[in-house]
Amino acid sequence: MNKHLSRQELENEIAELKKQNETFKSKYLDQKEEREDYLHTIINCIGDPIFVKDEHSRLLLFNEAFCKLFELKRADIIGKTLAEDVHPDERESFLKIDKQVLANGVENINEETITVRGKPTRKISTRKTRFIDSEGEKFLVGIIHDITERKQGEENLRNSETQLIKLNNTKDKIFSIIAHDLKGPFYTILEFSKLLNKETKNIYSEAHKNYLDYIDSSVKRSVIMLDNLLNWAKSQTGQANPNVERINLSTLINDVIEGENTPAKVKKISLKSNPSNKIDIYSHRSMLKVILRNLISNAVKFTKSGGEINISHIKDQNHVEFTVSDNGVGITKDIQDKLFDLSENVITVGTENEIGSGLGLVLCKELVTILGGKIWVESVEGKGSDFKFNLPLNNSQLDSKNNSF
Repeated sequence: MNKHLSRQELENEIAELKKQNETFKSKYLDQKEEREDYLHTIINCIGDPIFVKDEHSRLLLFNEAFCKLFELKRADIIGKTLAEDVHPDERESFLKIDKQVLANGVENINEETITVRGKPTRKISTRKTRFIDSEGEKFLVGIIHDITERKQGEENLRNSETQLIKLNNTKDKIFSIIAHDLKGPFYTILEFSKLLNKETKNIYSEAHKNYLDYIDSSVKRSVIMLDNLLNWAKSQTGQANPNVERINLSTLINDVIEGENTPAKVKKISLKSNPSNKIDIYSHRSMLKVILRNLISNAVKFTKSGGEINISHIKDQNHVEFTVSDNGVGITKDIQDKLFDLSENVITVGTENEIGSGLGLVLCKELVTILGGKIWVESVEGKGSDFKFNLPLNNSQLDSKNNSF
């Protein structure tokens, strides 16, 4: 049986319902404000500017870093787009990326330059992606990185690199000029030394002949050092263009030994090779001579009087391995690791106080690398050293059009 309520009772019930509704609304709004405060606290802890936009690119959510970057107040931009201050003709292009990301969901990373209220230009990188909620509504979520310092750093590095390249090129040119200009006088001295040795063979005493040999040996070492300087400068400036030709190794090695005989003879060191007329190689003659000459000269320097140096070569299917072996003073392990590195600046003194700059071995490594090979040393202190390098039998990859070395 239905109970009929009086008018007063109905009014009381309606009032109670309104009261309950107000209480619910108040509680819901309080919870909503708490959630929003919680969310704003979280996003404000993020150092980079972040933002959320609706389908019309209107700002719904952003942090304090976003306001600081653009020097805008929250009340002035909430529910608005940043394009509203842009000229109408440019507004479409300004919002183009937002529309693309919202339409296809493909993440976009864009770098751009901004200027805020006449302050210094800033470089920013903006990353945008699409988010779709449970009701199918689309939102644009983005984060902005201020990359001004990074870009400035990259620019500084590029400028430094350009400056270093210029300085390095200048240094290489100076080395090349010095070596080239000094070679002439030294070669003149060398030729006169040879002439004196020949013409005064039966005139001077044995002591005088030894003096002439020492002069000849010293001048040759100086010429080798200048050649090394010139050749190294060429290798650094890209002027070392290999000219490939067929080379008989026995003939080439004998030519090098003949040129190094005087310094070895002064120290009573014998130079020996394993003659083999059967091995030919396609490589660069001058470079190969420079490598062997430096290794032999180095061996003479660190071999005691009466010692022996052997130059040998063997081949496998694709390579030839060269060895310059001496029974000299040997090399400690810590020095071995630095021999082919110019930055280590290894200064060495020979068995008769010959001073070495270390450039010869560095040049050897440069040239062996250009010729497609590898170089290394095997040594026992007090027993001698084996300097070894290998080269391809057929160096067809080398440029055969130029020969400036």
